[in-house]
Amino acid sequence: MNVKRCDIILPTCGQTALIKDCIESLIKSTRYPVRLIAIDNGASEEASSYLKEVSGSGRLDMVLIKPPENLGWIRSINEGLALSKDSEFVSFQNDDTVFASGWMEELSDVFAKDAGIGIANPEWELPEGQDVETRAGELKKYAGQTVDMDWCRGHCLVVKREVVDKIGGLDPVYIPVYYDDRDYSLKAIEAGYRCVKAKGAFVYHIRNVTMKKTMHQQKISALMERNGRIFYKRWGYPLRVVFALSDLAGSKGILRKMCMDQNKVVVLSRKGDKVPYEHTNIKILGFPGAFFGIAALLYIMSNRSRKHQKKTDFIFTDDRRFYSFLKPFMRFIPADVIFRDSVASLAEEAVRLTKEKKGKDKGSIV
Repeated sequence: MNVKRCDIILPTCGQTALIKDCIESLIKSTRYPVRLIAIDNGASEEASSYLKEVSGSGRLDMVLIKPPENLGWIRSINEGLALSKDSEFVSFQNDDTVFASGWMEELSDVFAKDAGIGIANPEWELPEGQDVETRAGELKKYAGQTVDMDWCRGHCLVVKREVVDKIGGLDPVYIPVYYDDRDYSLKAIEAGYRCVKAKGAFVYHIRNVTMKKTMHQQKISALMERNGRIFYKRWGYPLRVVFALSDLAGSKGILRKMCMDQNKVVVLSRKGDKVPYEHTNIKILGFPGAFFGIAALLYIMSNRSRKHQKKTDFIFTDDRRFYSFLKPFMRFIPADVIFRDSVASLAEEAVRLTKEKKGKDKGSIV
């Protein structure tokens, strides 16, 4: 039986000030039962001394690992997972983060409300001039609310035990770092789970401080390029698809499918119409009803000037009137325009075409 606890796996690399801010905020702001599994990868005596002091202080349930060499991010997380066998949740945590009050309590509530949620991020952006607790207080009005995500970011990724049991740890193919959290999220989605952002939880992420101080930019760029090829060969490039639908009410299934497949989705709607699905990959453009056709066409034609990877791949519509309006301009439209007379038949075609396109793209990656 799982223990009500979150095991927080925290790889560190000698950034003493960051490590202190992270751990002290965890102690101060967390009432939910947690255990810190810290992996001391750094060569800083000051950082190591601090970690040893906290470990022996009794202020925090803590396991401290000092490997003989720097394990890097992925190996450190997997080392931590090997020690985490019975906790209800596990968090993969960067040391350039600061915890806000109630962060884990809110995440626990979110998981409890929907058994389909497998991985969750808290909010992490801190507006200029605000402090962490002020921002956390502002977000409390969103308690219990979530938005689906393409993938959960690894700076503070909380995963429930059954997902870990099902998909395991991070894939070593991405060692030492980059694209591992994306791959992990997609494996969870493939296994039937949702990846979400909890709107009412907050953990500030300072962003990439440790990586920039411990790795040259040239190596970071090379790693991202290498691991990007591995990732996109496995999962395919995200496509850019546009929907202009008369039956928005019936569109939740296909919008969700397109987003879960990592595509970038634009919904062209008439102002006042409600889009029934929210996802971080969905952009909604609302135009006045009287000018919908021309406004939508102007948006579609604007894609002609975009770089290849930013251009729209498909435009899907069940709106016969809108499709008829587009017909005279078809040879100028920089995308395939697909019309079907119902959302159900359009959904089938969208799934087929995007799957074929992704398959071709994956085959072209060396």
